[in-house]
Amino acid sequence: MAILSTDKLEFDYKKVTDAEIQSILERHARYVTSKQGGARANFKFCDLSNQNLSRALLAGADFTGCRLIEADLSDADLHGACLFGADLRRAKLGRANLSRADMRGVTLRGADMPRANMSEADLRDGYLIRQKNGELAATSPEDSCAELSNANMAGANMSRAKLANAFLVQSDLRDTNLRGCVFIKADLSMADLSGANLQGADLSDANLSGAKLHGAILSHAILRNTNLSEASLVGALLDEVDLSLTNLSGADLVQRLDHVDEHLARILRSHREWIVSNGKKGTRADLSKLDLTGVDLSRVNLSAALMSYVVLKGANLAGTTLVMADLSFADLRQANLSGADLRGACFDRATLNDADMSNVNGSPMELRSGHGWPTKMSRARLVRTTASGANLTGAIMSDVDLSQSILRHTIFRDADLKDAIFTKADARGSDTSGADLRGAIGFQVD
Repeated sequence: MAILSTDKLEFDYKKVTDAEIQSILERHARYVTSKQGGARANFKFCDLSNQNLSRALLAGADFTGCRLIEADLSDADLHGACLFGADLRRAKLGRANLSRADMRGVTLRGADMPRANMSEADLRDGYLIRQKNGELAATSPEDSCAELSNANMAGANMSRAKLANAFLVQSDLRDTNLRGCVFIKADLSMADLSGANLQGADLSDANLSGAKLHGAILSHAILRNTNLSEASLVGALLDEVDLSLTNLSGADLVQRLDHVDEHLARILRSHREWIVSNGKKGTRADLSKLDLTGVDLSRVNLSAALMSYVVLKGANLAGTTLVMADLSFADLRQANLSGADLRGACFDRATLNDADMSNVNGSPMELRSGHGWPTKMSRARLVRTTASGANLTGAIMSDVDLSQSILRHTIFRDADLKDAIFTKADARGSDTSGADLRGAIGFQVD
């Protein structure tokens, strides 16, 4: 039989009534639970556009070539489902379970799928072949790539997914778990990967030109012949990453200064003068995007300093005053911040894994207006951090990761801890009176 793969083909889609859909879903539920009268749901080449299938049990269902344009599949169970060549443009897939689903050649352009689970899903290229007039008809190979451009996948779990050749231009992949993913020759140009976990991902020959990788974890990632031109890598964690074979033309990276001690001394003198004169003399310290690994800034007054994207890995900040300073996206892994004054400082999306934050003061900064300015740590990473005796009263710590941290007698009074992760954390004796712990994971006082 001839393979018609040169001309784009419009398939005939089967219309399905609401009653038929309901009957298919009921039989599929019996099939999944091994009850009599069950049958696997078969929606091959059906048109289910605009259908409401939210919360539906569709694990293992067959949606090959199915049209699901603007369909609502929020919270649906599609574990192991076959979505080969399916059209999910602008579909709603928030929190849907697509783990181990066959999504080769799928179209997800403009889909809204925050916090969806696509772990181990197969999103490689693939194109449809169907019997027509005694011959095999196929979509054109140029349409075979999984199409995820402009999709919202913020917070999704795509660990170990296969995304070779996938098209993810301008997609929202913020805080997405992409650990161990295969992105060989994928197009991620202009995508937002801020805070994404790409540890161990294979990005060989991938296009990430213009991509935003603020605070992304790229440790042990493979970047062979990867295009990172004009990409922003400030705040990204690049441990054990070989950048020698990447295209970094025009990329935004942190800078390592020559004669760091002398340069810092000048900045600190000018900043001290700026503080004493209430801004009339001197210059406000700007340490943004600088690599200051291992420096000693203990007991220095860095109030209101600009320190976003700074690398202070292993630095000594014991007793340092960081009141109202901006340390968003900062790399403070293994840093010593014991006894530091953090009132009103911003640590949003900063990485403080293995840091010492014992006895820090992160309570609100009292303003002249009488209002308190809270310390901010939203989406910060504090894995294995020691924060015993810390005062974090009123701190904004939504989505913070405190896994395996030592939080003994830590004060979280009136803090915002929505969706915080406390897995294996030691919070004995901590004070959470008035704190918002809605959605918090693994919190245990005893």
